[in-house]
Amino acid sequence: MDNPVIHILDEETVSHIAAGEVVERPASVVKELVENAIDAGASRIRIDIRSDRSEVRRIIVTDNGIGMSPDDAERAFRQHATSKIKTADDLGLIRTLGFRGEALASIAAISEVVLSTRRRDDIAGTEVHLSGGAITSVSECGTPPGTILEVSGLFFNTPARRKFQRTISTELAHIFDMVERTALSHPGVSFQLLHQEKEKFRTSGRGDLLDTIQSLFGADLSRRLIEVLPAPGGISISGFIAYPLVSQRGRSSVYLSVNGRQITSPSLARAIRDGFGESLPKGEYPFAVIDCRMDPEEVDVNVHPTKKEVRFSSERAVADTVRGAVRSALTTSGSFQVPEIRQNPAPVPIRDGELHHPEPVLRTASGAVEFPRQPVVAEGKGIYGRTDRQLRQTELPRKSQEIPPIPSVLGQIDGTYILAAGKDGGLLIIDQHAAHEKIVYDNLRKQTDGTTAYQHLLEPVTISLSRKDSALLKDALEDIASAGIILEEFGGDTWMVRAVPADGVKLEEADEIRSLLLELIEGVRGPAGDRRLRMYQTIACRAAIKGNTLLSQEQMERLLSQLFTAAPPYTCPHGRPAVISYAPSDLEQLFRRR
Repeated sequence: MDNPVIHILDEETVSHIAAGEVVERPASVVKELVENAIDAGASRIRIDIRSDRSEVRRIIVTDNGIGMSPDDAERAFRQHATSKIKTADDLGLIRTLGFRGEALASIAAISEVVLSTRRRDDIAGTEVHLSGGAITSVSECGTPPGTILEVSGLFFNTPARRKFQRTISTELAHIFDMVERTALSHPGVSFQLLHQEKEKFRTSGRGDLLDTIQSLFGADLSRRLIEVLPAPGGISISGFIAYPLVSQRGRSSVYLSVNGRQITSPSLARAIRDGFGESLPKGEYPFAVIDCRMDPEEVDVNVHPTKKEVRFSSERAVADTVRGAVRSALTTSGSFQVPEIRQNPAPVPIRDGELHHPEPVLRTASGAVEFPRQPVVAEGKGIYGRTDRQLRQTELPRKSQEIPPIPSVLGQIDGTYILAAGKDGGLLIIDQHAAHEKIVYDNLRKQTDGTTAYQHLLEPVTISLSRKDSALLKDALEDIASAGIILEEFGGDTWMVRAVPADGVKLEEADEIRSLLLELIEGVRGPAGDRRLRMYQTIACRAAIKGNTLLSQEQMERLLSQLFTAAPPYTCPHGRPAVISYAPSDLEQLFRRR
């Protein structure tokens, strides 16, 4: 008989493959144990993490749930052993967080595990020791009602998976983020998270979502929240969203759950963002905690090994409901109104002491003809002063003979685009944000010693980060300091910003600096080769004059002077056009004069 090509895998290999699907990193272990505790009816869950400088060494999860009998304590570690379902028909009505019976078996297969458990009516509890999935001892023990699971030596028998673990700060950040998300989706459960026996956070478990958000993210954020109230219908959306000024790149600030199950869903995150209309900058997402409640038959939770994703029978209907709920919350809030698109805007008058966009004026031989335009959103009375400060930061001393001819400024459109006459008689359209972003970026790149010069702030800015972001920041401190931002730990998850880059950067507000830091953290986590340039791109984008900002004639001229005396001014650091040019021949062709 020929040697077979297809082999039947042994039980140990099968268990390691299953563990590889379920247990990606230490946070995966915490997630499975916490979800089991919630399914067991726990009202208090304590997560205790122990680590050294290189890795998570021990995870202890304690709950006050229903506990297990001696027989169930042993049976729980068998593959596909579960109390959640009995037949395939039950898969269509999943109301628990777990249901496959893979978690404990997978965790035990690649670690050392000690289980201590007792039901409330039992006199003694049961203690089970396992190593590499095999039970080594079972005995009676004294233990409080509920379950204690201690996992140590994670990946001790799977060195390949162990080798691919990230730094301890990164792994802790994933754990903090996972527990925060679970706490937000279960405000009726009290969570306590400790690292090295020091409490990182605790939630009350009173069922008050706003109270939970405040426990996790602080009072400053909770004061800016708008409640999303459930509406009648088959899909109920509830939670809280933050004002547009609390936003960041990426979807990490969007906390989603479906029937209490924390999930990731790009389509629902986009729906939340779309509910804000044009109030958020492109690519940014708000802070949002949203829970969707619907018939379990309309949700398939069995589509992802780690249960992070679900499938809806009608995803569009869910997204539409989420979008509508967010928009309704914003438009009914007394503090914020989503701007509507105005089809026929009336002219905006200029009043003394108030900032109003000047009406565009076309000068002709017979006089001035005024055209009404859409009003521009101003930043407040200090807008011109702020813009002046931004332009001063990017002004470099130049010799008069080095200054090339500067295009003549004609005006500004929509508070975003500058029109200018080119030296060849053509028309130039300049995106003011992209143009200033390029100037800031070029100034930052001029450092030749590999370290960006920094300027100390007269008054250090204090910012608070989530536990996850604070842990990630510790890993990124050296890279961020090399880009000119000097930070100092201030206690807990609060940081003091003492200095910012000296060349071309004017950062003033705590929210502004916080958003910048969150973007920088993400950039540092990317490929090492171009980290510095990615950080410069992020800093330049945040520090540059924004679109939809009023500029005076003198400010527009200063901006163009800086732009056209710099390197070729054609694109911003992200590749978007900064200048579009129409030669006279192009204009003739557009107007069919040739």
